[in-house]
Amino acid sequence: MLTTVLSVLFGGAAAILAVYLMIAIPKRRRVVPRDEAHVIVKRGRTSVYSGTPDIEGYTGTTYYHIPMWVPLLGMDVIVVPLSVVEIRIPEMVSFAASNARFTLTASVYVRVVEPLKAAQRWPGRVVDTFINSVKELIENAIRNTTTAFAAEDIIEKKDEIANRLQQLLANDMAEYGCVVTNVAVVNITDAPGTSVISDIARKREAEINAESRQNIAVRDKEARIAEAENRQAAEVMEAAASEAVGVRQQEKERTIFVSQQQVAEEEMAVERVRQVRSAEIARQATVEKAQGDREAAILRREGEAEGVKAVGMVEAEVIRSKGVAEAEAIAKRVEALNRLQETGRAFREIEKDEAIGTELAKALQKAHVRFVSTGEVTDFLKLFSAEGGANLGAMLAAARETEPDLVGALEGLLRRKTAPAPSERPKGPPPATDPEA
Repeated sequence: MLTTVLSVLFGGAAAILAVYLMIAIPKRRRVVPRDEAHVIVKRGRTSVYSGTPDIEGYTGTTYYHIPMWVPLLGMDVIVVPLSVVEIRIPEMVSFAASNARFTLTASVYVRVVEPLKAAQRWPGRVVDTFINSVKELIENAIRNTTTAFAAEDIIEKKDEIANRLQQLLANDMAEYGCVVTNVAVVNITDAPGTSVISDIARKREAEINAESRQNIAVRDKEARIAEAENRQAAEVMEAAASEAVGVRQQEKERTIFVSQQQVAEEEMAVERVRQVRSAEIARQATVEKAQGDREAAILRREGEAEGVKAVGMVEAEVIRSKGVAEAEAIAKRVEALNRLQETGRAFREIEKDEAIGTELAKALQKAHVRFVSTGEVTDFLKLFSAEGGANLGAMLAAARETEPDLVGALEGLLRRKTAPAPSERPKGPPPATDPEA
């Protein structure tokens, strides 16, 4: 019976635990945003979960938060912000050189870059505890920085003070896993019971006023000088403008005069050209008229000459025809005379041969002639031809050897008979010559 009760109890407890776990586990799931880092310490092991994966010790983004009281599974979680944290130091009394007091308000901006180191060094588990723990460290750095500056330079050199303060805090903030991103000196005022900053401000204001008045005077002087120079320049420019206007007016008048003169010269030139052209036209007309008269006279004379030439050519043609006819008549007459002369010459040859034959016959009758022939003689007259002459010559050569006296007498006779008598010379007109020769 007891065993049954115990088993029922254990079974009910297990069921209750299972239901609790099913309900509670989803509620324990954590997704870490990008501006936070959750440092988890569980059973001697440390893990870092964050939405920014480039931080040191990064493990993941999601985990299940189990309370510390759960055996074996419980964990300790420290939330470290990764965004920029402002540490403001309001109205802190500090000192300048020569122990001049003033009140300074500054803001130091830091950002966690090493969550593990920050979780280990931060006192407590929230940002405010970290800010309160480093304020004294920042105030000490401010006092060490401002004492290096004179009171007169505190206001003017706020940026330089902020840069030196950032350099001094860099190493201290690195011990907390942070970097100083910026330091700003917000305000500098008088410390309670002092007027150093006010006096410096009034002095600086007076200097500024004096400098301003001096600058104003200088600028006023420069303005008056500039105004005078501008006025002088304006007067010079006005004079130059007036002179330029006068020069332009003179130039304009000269241009107008020159233009009028040019127009007049051009008109005169046009008139001269017109007159010259008129004279040229008249001269050309006279020349053309004279040339026309001359050409007309020449044409008239050429016509007369052509007529004369035509008449002369006709007359010359008549004369030439007449001369040709006369020349042909003379040529025919000469030809007839030549023929008559040749006929007479033939008759004379015949008469001569006849006379020679007669005398030869008479001589042969009286002479004792020996006829020696080397060939057949068929015609006695052939003895007096070329062939007969050759034969006769041969015969006479032979006879000269035998009868030299007879041959000599015969030759003398032949000489006397062959010479023509004066009465036998041909009569009539001399041979006609060519009239064209």
